[in-house]
Amino acid sequence: MKRKEYCLFCTKISVLKVKDKMKIFVIVLKVLMMIATGVIAVVLNILGLISLITTETTDVSSIMGILIFWMSFTVICYIVPVFFAMLKKYFICGALTFVGLICVLILHEMLPGDPGYLYMPLLIITVLGILLAIFGNWDKIHGNIEKREKEKNKAAPSVLGGTTAPADEVISKKAAKKRAKAKK
Repeated sequence: MKRKEYCLFCTKISVLKVKDKMKIFVIVLKVLMMIATGVIAVVLNILGLISLITTETTDVSSIMGILIFWMSFTVICYIVPVFFAMLKKYFICGALTFVGLICVLILHEMLPGDPGYLYMPLLIITVLGILLAIFGNWDKIHGNIEKREKEKNKAAPSVLGGTTAPADEVISKKAAKKRAKAKK
């Protein structure tokens, strides 16, 4: 008996350690996302885009709509998700960065020339956002998987009107009445 209690105690400790490791990993992902967003989204994209628009060496009047699209999706899909990550809304963070991935691919097809060195590093933030969505919601994902397994292992209704359970037999009301009548 003591051995079982000891084993249960050990598994509880190991589960706590896994949860703590997951929390540390999520915090590391948040910090990496903040740094990547600061460097890549703000410096390369917003400030780089402003310098591209304000310099007189390039004529951007023909692609101004594309540049506004670039700036708006950078703010919405890459800077705003950092705030959602800090508020622990990881699914929204991952979804916005995934939408940002689609916008980057659209931008890559729309933009003439190849300033891809400015917007392609945004894909790093996309990967961090999706990882954060997965590992930040790990308890919910893992809990849903366990719940599905429990539902799958639940007793299925019997053809005779009762339920069949592997450990203990459950008898339906109709079957109990029939047994009572048969005994009389």
